[in-house]
Amino acid sequence: MDLSGNKDLLDRELVAFFASRNSPPEALDLARRWARDIAHTEKVVISGFHSPIERVVLDILLAEGCSVVVALGRSLYRKIPTHLQAAYDESRLLFVSFRHYSRHSFPSAQLRNWAAAKLASEIIFAPFDSGSQLSTLHFTLCHGVARCSVLHE
Repeated sequence: MDLSGNKDLLDRELVAFFASRNSPPEALDLARRWARDIAHTEKVVISGFHSPIERVVLDILLAEGCSVVVALGRSLYRKIPTHLQAAYDESRLLFVSFRHYSRHSFPSAQLRNWAAAKLASEIIFAPFDSGSQLSTLHFTLCHGVARCSVLHE
């Protein structure tokens, strides 16, 4: 595991957040509401922030001054993305890489999701369709586990 940024964020309570690339319509509003709520806690959100909903959540968390851990399905960035630079400079951001690939791929995304979930003390899913790639992750991690849930009204 390679790290860049504020490594102390791993010592705080981590909440993994996952959202499918193809989510039902209600997922975006639920995720926005959840992001605003969690931004007012001391918890740190870990995610790949790769799907459209995850990116919206990231924008909300950063705008609210929250700290985040960006789990990458590729090697660490050589240059911090512009939209993340301020949070990185303020020690509110940590990049975690679980692979040394230069490009993101489906297998590396799967590995990233499993590793992020393993680091977290709580796992949250935005609503997703039953055919989503998140179904296996959700079923395996959340079957009978109280620390895992899907956002709902």
